[in-house]
Amino acid sequence: MKRSSARIASLPRNAPAIRPARRRARAAIAFTLLEVMVAMVIFTLVMSSLYVSFRTAIKAFDIGMTHSELDQTARYALTQISDDLRNLFYKTANSYNVTSRQQDAMAQQREQQRLQSGVQITVGEDANTPDTGPPIDISFRATDNGDQDDISFARYQTLKRNEDRKPWGLARIRYYMGNNMLMRSIDDIKTPETDEDGNEIPKVTQPQTDKIANNVKSFSLKFGYFTESEWRTAQDWDSNAEKYRNPPTEEETNLVAQDLASMVQADQQKQQKPDDLPAWVEVSVTFTDPRKSEKARTYRETVLLPQSQETYVPPDTQQPDSLSAVERRRNRKGE
Repeated sequence: MKRSSARIASLPRNAPAIRPARRRARAAIAFTLLEVMVAMVIFTLVMSSLYVSFRTAIKAFDIGMTHSELDQTARYALTQISDDLRNLFYKTANSYNVTSRQQDAMAQQREQQRLQSGVQITVGEDANTPDTGPPIDISFRATDNGDQDDISFARYQTLKRNEDRKPWGLARIRYYMGNNMLMRSIDDIKTPETDEDGNEIPKVTQPQTDKIANNVKSFSLKFGYFTESEWRTAQDWDSNAEKYRNPPTEEETNLVAQDLASMVQADQQKQQKPDDLPAWVEVSVTFTDPRKSEKARTYRETVLLPQSQETYVPPDTQQPDSLSAVERRRNRKGE
């Protein structure tokens, strides 16, 4: 009995209470299934909101970059076109190629005399005839092709590195569309030669062609001019024609010259002026969104031509918030 009592006395008094305390500590460290499920739901909601916000920010950034690239491309294209138009060189058709036209008329007259008389005379057989060189073309032309207009004119050449100087320091500039691209070509002002059938013979030196912009949906032009005490617009233009400013009368249309000499004389003494240059040119370029082809944005700019000696400011550019009378006007569609 003494030994058992001694063993009991050797045990600490709080020994039975140690195990329940440890169990309570372990129970406090663990999570219940309900707590884990609630935490997972909260974590999922927070991560979903972060993902949506991040995705929205990335999408907005991509859209902004796309629009910024379109703005930069449009700004470059319109600046290039307006710079060429403001530096164009123009003279009336009767002020150049005078000698060559006279020689051609005389050659045709000799050919007509040869056919009438039956004498074998080679056309152009005259040693005293001076060599005037190739005829030149500095006319202003634009063709209405729906959404793919074409414009060509002469301008003062601005030489760049590795660029050959054109004759007389003038270059013929042409803007046109091809494969949804806006193209710009640079050529000399020499008139292309033609064969016996009247077909143009390709030049030895081909025009230099550069791509101005991609994803171009349409390239449209409008021309303003003054006639009959009012301003009007046209979809096409030919500086050598008499279509808009001074259209021919019915009598002039039915008038037929008696011979070639009278035609040359009438051409030199003609009082009816051609259309010459328009007062202003409105350039419209529409770009498609590279990400969504159904969306498009149109950029417009009105360029005044000082060489036309006419002053006109379109009504849309007279607003006080415009930077200048010819400030570029953008009409965004499909945003």
